[in-house]
Parts: sequence; structure tokens; C-alpha cells
Amino acid sequence: MPIDVLMPQLSPTMTEGRLAKWLKAPGDELRVGDVMAEVETDKATMEVEATGDGILHLVIGEVGADLAVGTPIAVIARKGEEVPADYAPVAKLIEKKEEAPRAPAASGAKAGGPGQRKGAPAREGRADPSSFRGPELTAGAMVGAGMVEIREGHVAATPLARKMADARGLPLGGIMGTGPRGRVVAYDVENAARVIAIPMAEGAPSAAAPAGVLPEVREGDTVEKLSPMRKAIAAKLTMAKQTVPHFYLTRSASMAAAMAWRAGVNEKLAADGVKLSVNDLIIRACALALRDHPAANAAWNGDSLVMFGNVDISVAVSIDGGLVTPIVADAANKGLPAISSEMKELAGAARAGKLKPHQYEGGSFSISNLGMYGIEEFSAIINPPQAAILAVGATVDGRMKMTLSVDHRVIDGALGAELLGSIVGYLEQPEKLEA
Repeated sequence: MPIDVLMPQLSPTMTEGRLAKWLKAPGDELRVGDVMAEVETDKATMEVEATGDGILHLVIGEVGADLAVGTPIAVIARKGEEVPADYAPVAKLIEKKEEAPRAPAASGAKAGGPGQRKGAPAREGRADPSSFRGPELTAGAMVGAGMVEIREGHVAATPLARKMADARGLPLGGIMGTGPRGRVVAYDVENAARVIAIPMAEGAPSAAAPAGVLPEVREGDTVEKLSPMRKAIAAKLTMAKQTVPHFYLTRSASMAAAMAWRAGVNEKLAADGVKLSVNDLIIRACALALRDHPAANAAWNGDSLVMFGNVDISVAVSIDGGLVTPIVADAANKGLPAISSEMKELAGAARAGKLKPHQYEGGSFSISNLGMYGIEEFSAIINPPQAAILAVGATVDGRMKMTLSVDHRVIDGALGAELLGSIVGYLEQPEKLEA
């Protein structure tokens, strides 16, 4: 039998990939593990390997095509095998699986203490942040392509979404929700209906159409196809802004002591080729502040809060076509030289499109620093399922403004203020960063 090569799921959040390059051509001999193609995912450019030995018989996917996970992209013929002229590869059915509730981990340490190191037993009531995922592809493409298996039983949905689905005759079980814990919201129904072109009954409720859709393309305009990364950013941040109740806290930190202290430390580290950046100090300050306030190192989980055992800091890195948030894992238990070296490696891998899923999936808190662009103050959108993100501006007249965006379901005003105050405290007394 010929071997069907399907678009693989190269990261936990990947629902489709764009074929960036074919590295093999029809007629080329292949062995299991040979790299056949490169695929651009929502996070990075990754390699597709041959799934069997043989000859590349047919290439189906064209370079630049966006294909759902499970879609055939090539056919491999075994040596000496004649592939029938009418042979058609079969797509893999994509099924949305409901995750079983997590069983509490055995308690082996005092609750509420400092973040534990990787590999240590999980604490009771705490979970690995990599187990939480952002929104999956909404119903649109999957229902329209017939690639979603209808779910049985109760489906979580808002009352408005239920009314809209009923008016259009859409089964809620076939719609992937982008709300908290996969809850179907009005936009998901609207998106699904647009793809399969089901009109709404007269008088039925409607969600607002997405803003910014042009009625027509005019002469001189240029249309640029969205990359998988840009699609993922748009979907996740739209969901975050619509469904996460943000509030904002702003403080400024005096950076005079931090800059002087950093200069002295860099002199000592110069022989080792290490040079600390201001961003390294901020990462360490946030990690220690979250260790001091473990209730803020948490995530909303529908009917529960998840308190993370590790302090894993996601740091926004700008790359061509978007941004990614590589993670400095267990940052509360790493010194500044280790954080600095790791961050440089992660940023380099991000810009080269070589990050691995474990390097960007998860995280318990995010930092977005636009100070190097001269931005003095801004507010960032929370990166779900995390509960907070710190927006860092430029240092002006010795002071640096920071705005903490907070998910009010997880962190109340007093706790958010204490967390931000702790971050400021570490930056203003930088010798504590070595604690």
C-alpha cells in the first residue's frame, strides 16, 4: 500500500500549516526520518519528515498553501510498487477531544512556598502551565471542511451563542469554542455560519461583525495573505480582549541604582562573556516577585484556579511577521547569568524560526518590553491562560514606567498592587536580585 503523508500537528496549538518549501521532489528516494518539506506553523518554521521508506510518488500540497492538520500533502510509494492511477490519499478525521479532569498530584511540599524546580514532584492543586492551551481554530474552517466530528452530550456555550446556533440550524457540538475552557461564544457561531453560508432567520440575535473588513479592494491597494502566525495572534488576542476582564496598574521605578549595579556586575562577568541587559533584570525581578506572591502565579480554569508550581516567564520577542513568547522556565530558581544566556539563545532561535514547542508553550506570566523603541508607557493584552502581563516602557529621567495588565477573575486589585510593588522593589534594590 502507498504511504499517505499528512500535514502533521507540529505543536499542540497547531490546526493548520503553510507549506513553505519542498526539499524533495517526485522520484526522490526517501527513508524514514528524511526531511521532505518545511512547514510554517503558528509559532515557527518546522520540518516534515518522511513517515516511511520508498519513493516520493506525488506531491499534493503547493508551496504557500494553508492546509489543515490531517490533510494529505504527499504520497510515498514503496520500492517496486505501482500506485493505481485512481489512488486518492485519505485525510485524517480531526476530532475535538474533551480533556479529562486532572487528578490532584500527591502533596510532597508545603503549599504556597517558592516555585519548585523542573522534575520535582508536582504540588497539590498545582499544574504544569504547558497543559493549558490557547484557543483552537474556531468552528469556521473545520466545520466547513467537514473535519470536525460532532460531539455528543452537553456543550458549554453562552445563551446568545445557543440562540444564534438554533436560528441557523447549526449543531453546537460541531463548533469549536474560543471562550474560557472551550466555551462556544457568539463569534464562534457567526464564524462557522460564514464559512458554510447558512443565513440567519429573520429577527434572530447577531454578534457584531469583525471590525476592519473592507468592502472592496481598490486600485493601488495590496492584499497580503495572512500567515499562520498572524492568524493565531489575531484569534488569541481577540479572544483575550473579548473574554478576559482586564484591569491595569501603573507604577514607575527609579532605575539609577539598577543601572549602576548592573554596570558593576557586567565588569565582573566580562571575562565569562556575559553581559546583563535591563530586560534580564526585569525577568529576574518578576520571577522573584511571583515567588513572593504565589497567588498571582495562577490561571483561570473555568470553575477553578490553577496555582502554578514553577515561575515560568514568557518574554515577547518581535520576529518577521509577528511575535512569539519564548519561556525562561523556572526563572525564580535561576541566577541572572543563566537567565541572560538562556534569553539570548531563545531570542536567537525565535528569530530564526527554530523554537521547539516546549520553548514557547505554557508560561505563567508574560513580559512585553517596548522601551528599546522609545515607548514610554503602554498597556499589553493578557496572554491566556496566564493572568497577567507586564508592559515595560523606556527609562526617562532615571525612571521606568511599567503597566501590569491583570485578569480580575484571578487577581484582585490589592494583590496586583502588591505584585507590581514587589517588582519595583527588586529593581530599586538590585542587590536582592542575587538572592
